[in-house]
Amino acid sequence: MAKAWIFLGLDSNLPCIYIYNAMNIQEEGLNFVFIQGIMPRSGTHYLMHLLCLHQKCRRSVLVEDGLLARSSLLMKYIERSNRQWVVDADLPEDMEAEQLLAEGLGEGLRIFLKRLTQQALDQKKIPVTETCDMDYRYMVTKTPNVSNLKNFFRLFPDEKLIILIRDGRSLVESINLSFKYNREAATRDWANAARDIFEIQKQWTVEGKQFLVIKYEELYANTENEMRKILSFLDLDTARYDFEKALNSPVIGSSVFKRGAGPVHWEPVDKTAEFNPLQRSAKWNRKQHERFNWLAGKELIMWGYDPIKPGRIKFLWVLTNYFYDWGYALKIWFWRFIRLNQFIGRKLKAYLKNDGVKT
Repeated sequence: MAKAWIFLGLDSNLPCIYIYNAMNIQEEGLNFVFIQGIMPRSGTHYLMHLLCLHQKCRRSVLVEDGLLARSSLLMKYIERSNRQWVVDADLPEDMEAEQLLAEGLGEGLRIFLKRLTQQALDQKKIPVTETCDMDYRYMVTKTPNVSNLKNFFRLFPDEKLIILIRDGRSLVESINLSFKYNREAATRDWANAARDIFEIQKQWTVEGKQFLVIKYEELYANTENEMRKILSFLDLDTARYDFEKALNSPVIGSSVFKRGAGPVHWEPVDKTAEFNPLQRSAKWNRKQHERFNWLAGKELIMWGYDPIKPGRIKFLWVLTNYFYDWGYALKIWFWRFIRLNQFIGRKLKAYLKNDGVKT
């Protein structure tokens, strides 16, 4: 672990305290690979497993870090702090205190991940893997969520980002099988996330940011080619990667290998001939395809996936989809009304209770 040493020194005009961070080589030379999946069931665990077959990568001790998803709180803190500042110095024109604070908070998050994992290693809570060098170069961390993706390079301007996309139909079916998540809500969530990624990707490409978008389908079907692309992006030696092991990796966390009606488990399971994660929606009927195309067909095409167009009688399906839209909106407003009533009831009860105490 890093140690901090404090020395008292003299400046030309006034005494100063110099803080020296005795960072070990491990912390100084360590960078991050952040994997952000479009949604749960997008394959982030699979990609992290493949990456950590390289000798210079090891996974974070956190199964999912979730740091970016809650970064809006940090952005509010930065914005409100900036309103109060008066900088008593001649700063260069391109130096923004707001951005410096964002980078400082990002550095704090990286130090947290490093030290949490190092502590677990020191206490032998997690093993040093056979493939991982002690002087590993990258810590790999993942979150199957792209909320607040726009904040990534504000917090982590020098780190590498991999965004994982998956066909929305397969993802919706998998998340329904795994967690009983409503297909309608999942489809809407996927469409929103797909649009957000597409728009931020255009902006980041112009700005020259260090990010890579990978499709789960390509990663699974063409594992070696996609891993070579990823290793090149990370500037890692392909000679130190176990491609054979990657091609024969067991299945981990699949919705197909659940324990009956129980939750998804994360124990490795050997692949069977029937295992095909690319065909999760193969048994969908016309109603399901029509509904998905209505809600997310544009986003499907946007990412290069081909919608299934069942047939004619389009006018009737348009009316049907409008009917489902109204039903969904009515359901949302109903639950908002229920929650509002519950909130008012709790506040009123607390007020009457406190009023009774005062009297």
